[in-house]
Amino acid sequence: MKQTMITLSFFTMLLSSGCDNTSTSSLNEKVNLPEQPSKPIQAQIPDWVGHYKAFIPCDACEKKLISLRLHQNKTYSLKEISFFKQKIKQKESSGTFTFDEQKSNLLQLMDNKTKQNRYFSLHDHSIEPLDQNKNQFKNFEKYQIPQVQNIEVNNALKYVDIQADLFKSEKIESNGIESTKLTYFFEINNNSDRPLKLRDSDIVLVDLKNNEHISTIENNPISPIKPHKTQHELVSFIYAESHQPAYINIK
Repeated sequence: MKQTMITLSFFTMLLSSGCDNTSTSSLNEKVNLPEQPSKPIQAQIPDWVGHYKAFIPCDACEKKLISLRLHQNKTYSLKEISFFKQKIKQKESSGTFTFDEQKSNLLQLMDNKTKQNRYFSLHDHSIEPLDQNKNQFKNFEKYQIPQVQNIEVNNALKYVDIQADLFKSEKIESNGIESTKLTYFFEINNNSDRPLKLRDSDIVLVDLKNNEHISTIENNPISPIKPHKTQHELVSFIYAESHQPAYINIK
């Protein structure tokens, strides 16, 4: 009888030891997690990705505004606004584009709806429309469309939406002091029921040191913007400080 009890005790110890080993093994499996895969390196965004915007000559109208956005996935969106004396015509299109195999700076845009092709020549921070034979237009220097950069606009006006894109940056001498001249392309949408009047003193550039710089409007004074109409203007700021611009304030 005693021998039987000893034998049972021995088997009980073996079973208990086996359970402990299983538990320990399971715990080790939980602790020893597999190594996390390394994060993929993000592809660098090409320089040509961005927004291109400018006025260009127009044979059938007074002037034409081109607003072209090139996306990294090689799609585009194009807005064309033709300005006449008494009216404005706007056309929007989108599609895909490819680079020419022989000329790497030649872009072919294909409209998603019409399947028609248009051609542009890509330069450093600018783009140039070409004719259907892929040739430059006469007075091609007037067809250069720069790549623009958006800046925040703090607008205190009700029912008015204003967007500003950096059009040109240049070093000039003002009153014997080396200065910076920044020219912005303004799109002013008057959604109110009254004409909108803007003066150069109403538009101020604020730099990172909170210094204010009053604007210089190319067509000053701006003609009153009619109710529920959009107007485009070139607005410049000249300042001697080297501080970067932070935002534009509309008073």
